[in-house]
Amino acid sequence: MNKLGPRPARADARSQLSAPRRAVLDLLVEQQEPMTVSQVATTLAQHPNTVREHLEALARAGLARRDQLAPVGRGRPASVYTYAPEASFTSPEYAVLAKVIVSYLAHTLPDGPLLRHHAREAGRHWGRTILERAEPAGGRTGGRGAGAAVAGLRRMLEKVGFAPETTKDHGTYTLRLPRCPVLELAAERPDVVCNAHLGMAREILAAGDVDPGHVTLEAFAEPGGCLLHVAARRDAATVGDDEGLRIGPRPGLGAGAPAGGPVDAVAPVTAPADVAARQVGAEVASRGGARADTAASAAAPALERP
Repeated sequence: MNKLGPRPARADARSQLSAPRRAVLDLLVEQQEPMTVSQVATTLAQHPNTVREHLEALARAGLARRDQLAPVGRGRPASVYTYAPEASFTSPEYAVLAKVIVSYLAHTLPDGPLLRHHAREAGRHWGRTILERAEPAGGRTGGRGAGAAVAGLRRMLEKVGFAPETTKDHGTYTLRLPRCPVLELAAERPDVVCNAHLGMAREILAAGDVDPGHVTLEAFAEPGGCLLHVAARRDAATVGDDEGLRIGPRPGLGAGAPAGGPVDAVAPVTAPADVAARQVGAEVASRGGARADTAASAAAPALERP
């Protein structure tokens, strides 16, 4: 069956843990401070040897960090464990936070340009946070220029869970995004979520001196993915209108498209903007479990740019 848009991001590391090991990880997340094996064992009422095995496994998986306390007297110094928040951007914490932000924006602002602007601003702040976590102290994450900036963005999008694939044609880079870490949420409110993703990408690219006006996004554009474009010149950034986002299938993409993501291919976008967003939301909802009534309320424009 022909489907538009990305698939959900691959399962994060936490979801693949056993229940006892998840309990240990969740305790580290909750405490946000170093804990010894004894402290974890006492809190969870588990045997210290069992807890030590769980903690070491979490450390090997990159979900926890092990450090040594300063030695006191004789004997081996004690180990302490802390949660490693850089381990995964596709964690449940990210999904919950994204839902809270989207709900806040959607209930605070009416549908329209102001809501989309604030969504992009939220995405820019997210991009800035990613940059701060990725770059060495006082340094940049990569070289200047579109090529280096796109390479840096690709690495970061990989960490976030988009599984990007990069191509270049006549000076324009296209990052195909076959995965989405918050697909169900994007189906409910593509006007908010997709604008936030666009703002995040622009902020990361701006660190490599790429003009935000050169960066556009086609959300749910084709079977199996969304398309993020980075043009060499502003006049080459032809996707969307003044805000840089188009929601819905690419012009000319119809029922003969190959199978890919979670949404059935629908007719090319020729309807008004709000109808296009509702079309996408309803199609994703029918496949991904999102609420169709909420998706239908997403009155996002089909064509936008910064």
